[in-house]
Amino acid sequence: MLTNLTSSSMSDPSFRSSLDVNPRRGDGDDDDDDDPRNSNIEDYKKKLPAPSFRRLLALNLPEWKQASLGCLSAILSGAVQPVYSFIIGSMVNVFFLKDRNEIKEKTKFYALCLIGLALFSFLVNLSQHYYFAYMGECLTKRIRERMLSKMLTFEVGWFDQDENSSGAICSRLAKDANVGRSLVGDRMSLLVQTVSAVSIAFALGLVIAWRLALVMIAVQPLLIVCFYSKKALLKNMSNKAIKAQEESSKLAAEAVSNLRTITAFSSQDRILKMLEKAQEGPRRESVRQSWYAGIGLSFSQSLTSCTLALDFWYGGKLLTEGFITSQGFLVTFLILVSTGYLIATAGSMTTDLVRGSDAVI
Repeated sequence: MLTNLTSSSMSDPSFRSSLDVNPRRGDGDDDDDDDPRNSNIEDYKKKLPAPSFRRLLALNLPEWKQASLGCLSAILSGAVQPVYSFIIGSMVNVFFLKDRNEIKEKTKFYALCLIGLALFSFLVNLSQHYYFAYMGECLTKRIRERMLSKMLTFEVGWFDQDENSSGAICSRLAKDANVGRSLVGDRMSLLVQTVSAVSIAFALGLVIAWRLALVMIAVQPLLIVCFYSKKALLKNMSNKAIKAQEESSKLAAEAVSNLRTITAFSSQDRILKMLEKAQEGPRRESVRQSWYAGIGLSFSQSLTSCTLALDFWYGGKLLTEGFITSQGFLVTFLILVSTGYLIATAGSMTTDLVRGSDAVI
């Protein structure tokens, strides 16, 4: 009771105006919309330039050396996947050799190539993540300092708003800055690595079997859409299921915390009926989302199979006509299919680019 009385008295306009050092309100009955402080804040927001990804990267200019080394490591890391696919596709041809000594030599050669590729991948990935993480930490420090220094210049009325409470400000300082770190440290390295992998994969495919590579590159967007839709549908379905269960979860939590009161008034049956009623909507929504997700995933899977069937049909036609060899077909196929999966994975991460730009002030 004392807490309620204190909070109600502190929220009284006369009490708040008595604590204000430089009150701007003429009367206690004025609306908040007529407060000059709110109008000044709105004018300040209108004058601010729109946040952009370019401004976010400009904050990392002092770490240009680390950025250069990180991008170089990401480019080298992007070459690992096409080279790995090339080695795996070339190894298949070893099993069709007739000379045992040649089989042993080729097997040892490709085994050493895979070991060397593993060591190379370890070193470049370590370098890539270290330099980008260093950039991200420096960016986080600068963003938090700029946000806090800018907040301290605001008038007292800005802190009186509900969305600018101490908890909200602390959460904003932590989350927005961490989004910028994740953007530069993780997502940017992934984008550079993906661009490198795509460029090298397309170049290798065109050099080895350009006819098959052109057809596979033409249908590559379909594979990318299929891989991306699978990830997006499963992720979206999971998020909607969690959101639909929030109301019933809140009701169950309130019932457990007030168990003594419920038992005293013998309201167990009423709470169970309320919980069952609260779960009807999420249950119907889950069934509907399951149908949509099933149709989308089945269409995506069928489209993926049709695309792969087209690649195999055209590759077989080129084999029968003698334009390519079996090794060239397998190598080109593995390189370009794995590249499509990489592009889809990178595309599912691009939402953080928009979130990261909002962290710039």
